[in-house]
Amino acid sequence: MTTVYSSLQAYSILIVEDDESTLKWLERVLRIYFKNVYVACDVLEAFDRFSLNKIDIILADIQMPHIDGLTFLKKVALESPETMRITMTAFNAVTYLNQAADSGVHFYLKKPIDIDELLFAISSFVSNNNQSIEVIELGKGFMYNPIERTLFNNTNLIKLTKKELLLLELFLKNRQGFITLELIEDMIWEEQTTPDAIRMVIVGLRKKLYPEVIENIKGVGYRINL
Repeated sequence: MTTVYSSLQAYSILIVEDDESTLKWLERVLRIYFKNVYVACDVLEAFDRFSLNKIDIILADIQMPHIDGLTFLKKVALESPETMRITMTAFNAVTYLNQAADSGVHFYLKKPIDIDELLFAISSFVSNNNQSIEVIELGKGFMYNPIERTLFNNTNLIKLTKKELLLLELFLKNRQGFITLELIEDMIWEEQTTPDAIRMVIVGLRKKLYPEVIENIKGVGYRINL
């Protein structure tokens, strides 16, 4: 187990998945990293697990019989907003992306699940939460308030477009890694777009911050330098 993932031993995770083989595979792998791993094959069972145990992280499939995973995660958000909520799906439809965003999940992952991607996302979230930072320093006098969703340079308010704001938040959620053009399109655009359109938003955000804050990793994607 690498050092970056060793901190996960203090946390409990609930996996909600109706596909038995996927559920067993995730349970077997995640038991290596987490203190407790709970499983549920549907939302009703997941409610029972959640009510009877201290759950720090929930990984839930969207498409399940009777009650979908997003409905479950919305209820969790109301009862326990500090619980990390991750959704997964084999479908790449705009409808699901919009529903995931509206439900307030922290991460949206596509199947088949990449375990390293999942663990890195959780590690990043846990690390950021433990720092208890309300205002995020972006360097060179720039500060972002995630509660008010406002960007300042010293005392000056920086106005962002809707897509620039969503892009900045996407970078901050994935600040320990990188994001691809595909992920930006999936999470920010409601319809299919072009790489050039995405790059224009990146350029616009760079101009309102400073050029080196967003790094282009050739052939991989982009990352924020904080």
